Amino acid sequence: MLRPLSLIKLPVFLLVYLSLNVASAQVYNSSISAASGGTGRGSIEPGDALLLNSATLPHLKGRFLFTSFAKDEFAASLSDNTTESVVPAGLSYVQKKSTSSFGDLKQQDIAVTLADFVVEKFSMGLTGHYTEQKIPNASYSQTNVDLGFLYTPFSNLGIGLVGYNLLGEQDNIPKEFREKTSVGAGFNFIYQNSIRFRVDATSESFYGVGLETYLNKFIITRFGYSNDTDDSRQLLTAGVGFNGPRFQINYAYQGNTEKSGDYRHSVDLVIPF
Repeated sequence: MLRPLSLIKLPVFLLVYLSLNVASAQVYNSSISAASGGTGRGSIEPGDALLLNSATLPHLKGRFLFTSFAKDEFAASLSDNTTESVVPAGLSYVQKKSTSSFGDLKQQDIAVTLADFVVEKFSMGLTGHYTEQKIPNASYSQTNVDLGFLYTPFSNLGIGLVGYNLLGEQDNIPKEFREKTSVGAGFNFIYQNSIRFRVDATSESFYGVGLETYLNKFIITRFGYSNDTDDSRQLLTAGVGFNGPRFQINYAYQGNTEKSGDYRHSVDLVIPF
């Protein structure tokens, strides 16, 4: 039976493919995806459901509070997919600090997500963003939309497709700060409930591979590699996670293979309730 979001699936799906001609998307990686080479568009994780591919949200049963901490970065999200909810939904917030050619840059992003199964084994999610960027003596705000799809033909296999910033660029904002349209895809395969393989690629000349190993019921180790070929930026990644009955905590490290000062540590906390 068709679900509510299926009414828009065809025209917007075509829009994703027509939006390949512009540059990079602004996405946030949880510690799970960061430790796995920046992958996760085909995987189901509370920390990535609202930030990487919203179509994974219908697969998460219950409510989840997610928080993530890294240097000059903070992210939080709250998702609800309970029997009382009309449709799986979530709210997320991301804050970042960095430098630009205009000076110090502060960014905030508030996003609202709605998602559901279109048909069995095929889900879709829609995320609306309000982004604010501040530099010395100026500030800019933008609204945009992401659209995600996830196909799970088997319980151990997921294939994801996401279109980011589908409303396009705002010409009245300096090009350096514009939210760019892009497309990303991801593949996820779990082997005998002990190893998970992940592969992602985007239209921005990025690709990543990741491997997760389940040491026991609670401890997961992660390794990965990613390459942004446009920027010649290669990262080696690693991390570890504790997946307990009451909470989850994950750590990730990303390091540039050619630039010693280019690295990132992050820690996430996920609480189901």
